[in-house]
Amino acid sequence: MQDGSKKQSWKKHLLSRWTKFDNVDTHTVLTNLGLTDVLGIQRSHEIVVAWNASDEKSVAGVLPFDIGAETFAVLHMFPKFSYKMWHRDGWIELARWLEEKGIRSVLTGSSDPDELAYVGQLFRTMPSGTVNMSGKLSLAESAYIISRAKYYVGPDTALTHMAAALGTPTVALFGPSNPVKWGPWPKGYVEDRNPYKMRGTQRVNNVVLLQGDGDCVPCMEEGCERHNASLSDCLQNLPTSSVIDALRELTNSPH
Repeated sequence: MQDGSKKQSWKKHLLSRWTKFDNVDTHTVLTNLGLTDVLGIQRSHEIVVAWNASDEKSVAGVLPFDIGAETFAVLHMFPKFSYKMWHRDGWIELARWLEEKGIRSVLTGSSDPDELAYVGQLFRTMPSGTVNMSGKLSLAESAYIISRAKYYVGPDTALTHMAAALGTPTVALFGPSNPVKWGPWPKGYVEDRNPYKMRGTQRVNNVVLLQGDGDCVPCMEEGCERHNASLSDCLQNLPTSSVIDALRELTNSPH
């Protein structure tokens, strides 16, 4: 039931048990765990991301390098909506920095035509060692690759949540999205309080939630022009150096 909504309070009289639903100030994982309390089930804060041996075998058959022998980072560049996008030059600069450090970039993405075109265009401007796996992997196969990566960098999208849950050192690029509600749940985080605050770049376990600058951030709107195809200045102005600094922080981490 919607938290704090007087118009919804009458529903209590129709229910034997209920829990509050807060869409702004409570993380979605904690909201869902509230249902386990109602049902009398012991809470488990772990988010499980799974695959099987056949997925590992499929990856070995399509990946043009030995996943167990090379150091690589997964870059997931294309979110569902434009207002969550980072700028193109940032991805190119990041891939070049990774190459200088001896880290291969592996690009992931769905088989959506727009996504394939976007990733393909950027791929052609990246270092020669970059591997484009966009449209070639199932969700389970993507999870396996992410689990073996040295780093993962991505916007507010499903694979970023998977990377965080898997324990991979993760940089999550956040702009207008509410980090309190939607920040990627870090591996090993078992507290019954929100992992993230509303404002600022934050580090929790294996995740750096990198938030763009601006007094309006997070606006929780669909881009600066308020529609799905709109871009967000806070992400378009986020410098590559900030992402690199976040990766360096994760490198020096005990996690």
